[in-house]
Amino acid sequence: MKVQARDTATAAFTAALDALVIQLRGDRSILAAILGGSLSHDTVWAKSDIDLLLVTEDDRLAGPSDIALYADGVNVHALLMQRAAFRKLAEGAVHQSFMHSFLAKSRVLFTHDDTIADLCARLQAIGERDTHLALLGAGAHALGPLYKAHKFLETRGDLDYTALWILYAATPLAQIEVISARKLVDREVIQQALAINPGFFASIYTDLLNTKKTRKSVQAALAAADEYIAARARRLFAPLLEYLRDAGEIRSASEIESHFSRSFGIECATIACEYLADQGVLVKASMPVRATKRSSTSLQELAFFLPDGIDGE
Repeated sequence: MKVQARDTATAAFTAALDALVIQLRGDRSILAAILGGSLSHDTVWAKSDIDLLLVTEDDRLAGPSDIALYADGVNVHALLMQRAAFRKLAEGAVHQSFMHSFLAKSRVLFTHDDTIADLCARLQAIGERDTHLALLGAGAHALGPLYKAHKFLETRGDLDYTALWILYAATPLAQIEVISARKLVDREVIQQALAINPGFFASIYTDLLNTKKTRKSVQAALAAADEYIAARARRLFAPLLEYLRDAGEIRSASEIESHFSRSFGIECATIACEYLADQGVLVKASMPVRATKRSSTSLQELAFFLPDGIDGE
């Protein structure tokens, strides 16, 4: 019965999309329609919607916008983006980001401009630099929840809350696993990671959900997560180490954050530096900083450097 219901839903969504595409093709200001989401590569159900990216002609007076459409009883989320903006997005998207994954797994329904289809096709390739940056982002985002898990285990002995923070870390840890396997990260990334590394993800995800929590089991899950990060730390944080190695001198936390946020859209670089300092890879230091441009006294800002004799590889 469930299979039949899914088949019925898919048929209804496909029929609604086909009818909508006929309308969209007739609008010459729409250069391409790109299908993403569940209907393009996953399973739909009754509460799904259709995700479309509509590439439009360039118009300096118009910007990106969202339209909630209703096609034969089906909700359609349509994002409108001008051709120039789409090209900039596709060429500059950090691989393994949400938008990269959306575009790489999407399907071009039609296009009046072949360059749009070519851009989508090129996004299938995953470059080494993009992989390193994606690993940095996932690694940094795993550290925060793991620090919280340690806090609530050590300060309160709260097994439930400790387990919850480990489960929060499961998603970025799963991203690390999938990216390392050179696969595209999906929205259901934990299921992807379970298929690649079932033993580890059973310990920090499935077992925490389905078995009674004891101090021993929760500590074991947290230790497994710690060991997972530690074993991969040099590769996860390679771009950060490379940046500090090339700098050749101390860099403040704000400088490091600004570089990775501005250049690559990666936040949380400071927490990765803290982790590497705890591991003895980086040295924690300080630099003078003024709170405001009018401040008359200097404060000490957190800073880091890569000591001599330690490379960034």
